[in-house]
Amino acid sequence: MADERTPRLTYFAGRGFAEPIRLALVAAGIEYTDNYLETRDDFLQLIKDGKLMFKQVPLLEIEGKTLIGGEPILRFVCRRGRLDGKTDEEKTKIDMLTMGAKDLAWPNIINSKFDEVQVSKEKCEEDIKSAFRECRQRYLPVFEKVLSESSSGFLVGESLSMADIMVFDALAYVKEIPELQPLLADFPRCAAFIEHFSNQPMIKAYLASPRRHPPTDTKHATDVCRILGWLT
Repeated sequence: MADERTPRLTYFAGRGFAEPIRLALVAAGIEYTDNYLETRDDFLQLIKDGKLMFKQVPLLEIEGKTLIGGEPILRFVCRRGRLDGKTDEEKTKIDMLTMGAKDLAWPNIINSKFDEVQVSKEKCEEDIKSAFRECRQRYLPVFEKVLSESSSGFLVGESLSMADIMVFDALAYVKEIPELQPLLADFPRCAAFIEHFSNQPMIKAYLASPRRHPPTDTKHATDVCRILGWLT
């Protein structure tokens, strides 16, 4: 059972920047608890308590340390779990693939629902169309090629790494969003990678648990915007 020494991850009750961290914690075998922000007062209290450098989440409290930011926390966890590559070459390749996966997921796919809330439904639809083009022309061909050169089913080396976590996080949206799902028919290795990653023992258990949230919908995006004070 978790106690006060158990790492605590604070974020919203959704995927977002925290989901790769959750996957990394699971892959590294690090027990943790989720602390979900539910109100704006919850968020403001963390700022008042001095826990949020730059006033942003996610926040990971671990071993007496207070860590903030999706990428810094993810890299910290991956270093602890030895998910960051064995050689300088592997580490660099992992960093590049991680960057590509983030660029695939965030500008259009994840942000689309926030644009629907803050701008318009038409802007959301434009985001998804842009995501479709970018996936097909820019990102999925790269991941497909890298996977074609892999003998392990993982993107870098012989075992799961931060690159796999980030690419899976991005590809999961492609698989789950109806407008994007047809893309996987043209990139069979990417489709197979989703299944390969999903069936890793600890990952499989996590994905089947209530801790795994669905993709962001309009309600969740509205809740996040309200908590952060983005709605007028």
